[in-house]
Amino acid sequence: MLFEKIRRFVIQWVMRKFIPIVLIIAATVLFVYYTSQEIYSLKKISIVPGNSYLENVKITHADMAAVKWTAAIEKIAIIKTGETAELTNIQFNVPEKEVTLKAGKGTYDIKHNAIDIIGEVTAYNKEFQVKSKDIKWDFKAETLKSANEVVLTGKNVRVRADSIETFGGEQLQLTGNVKVVYR
Repeated sequence: MLFEKIRRFVIQWVMRKFIPIVLIIAATVLFVYYTSQEIYSLKKISIVPGNSYLENVKITHADMAAVKWTAAIEKIAIIKTGETAELTNIQFNVPEKEVTLKAGKGTYDIKHNAIDIIGEVTAYNKEFQVKSKDIKWDFKAETLKSANEVVLTGKNVRVRADSIETFGGEQLQLTGNVKVVYR
């Protein structure tokens, strides 16, 4: 009987002293395990073509501390090949020339640094507005081309042509059935 009392006493004492320690150790091990898994999964985060996209993107390109151009794009979705990205609701500004371009959709060719804008495109400054469809802008060559009708509207003039092309960002060429109306 005395032996039984001693055995119960030892068991109760061990339970009171060691069970909390064992629980603390177990909780610590679980905590470390789950946090390490979370940190490990954070290391695996990457942009995956076809599964990743960016929203409300604003890009500023500056040279010699002067802003050359800015772009605001509602959504950029990287296409599965990883070589192109789909752009949605594009606004492109060139502050130096006070030019703004707006378009609904486009694709950006990452490898060739070119944008194909799909659908209606409107570009304007304080003097003129230009509308066309389906244009291509090559950043390297600084050329803009559209094989679709273009309408250029100014304060006292309206010009229509079958296509438009720019060279070096400065010169503008309208070709095919060009009509000029002065007001």
